[in-house]
Amino acid sequence: MDIPRERSATAAGIPAAVIAVADRAIALAATIVAIVALVALFLALGAEVVVRYFTTQGLGWPSEMPNLLFPWLVMGGIVLAAQRGSHVAVSLVLDMLGRASARVLLLGMQVVVAVTFFYLAYIGLAVIEITGSEVYPVTGVSARWAYLSLIAGFVGIGLTAVTTFARLLYAEDPRSVRADHPEDHA
Repeated sequence: MDIPRERSATAAGIPAAVIAVADRAIALAATIVAIVALVALFLALGAEVVVRYFTTQGLGWPSEMPNLLFPWLVMGGIVLAAQRGSHVAVSLVLDMLGRASARVLLLGMQVVVAVTFFYLAYIGLAVIEITGSEVYPVTGVSARWAYLSLIAGFVGIGLTAVTTFARLLYAEDPRSVRADHPEDHA
């Protein structure tokens, strides 16, 4: 069954344009976070390899970089996947529903996702307080930095759920909202 794509921002007016800007900002932030984390990891570990090759000793600090940066890379990727609708989904029930019922189901799902992830971000603040005393020995960086990635990712997913909710209100076919289109990623 071919599902028509979501209506453009101009079809729903200013609210849809604001939603589109918010989505672009979330996706851009997640992309920047993921790319910076990946490049920094590559450079740090590459420097460690080069120094170890020439001196048979390590720098020390690059071994702590995966602990600090990999969570940021992962959470950036998760938020991007949510923005693109690329998460694994079972849509059997959704495919059996009419448009109105599918819209209600999808709206309810977005409420659950938003509440869950904003709550997880709130709980993450307590985790940061607990981990604040943990410091990586070589860099002296607090473990809060790594745990902050969880909060940022949870907020990104929560905001994506909010913008998805709003998109669902305006979409002609609710199934087209955040529908993954592989040709868009080529």
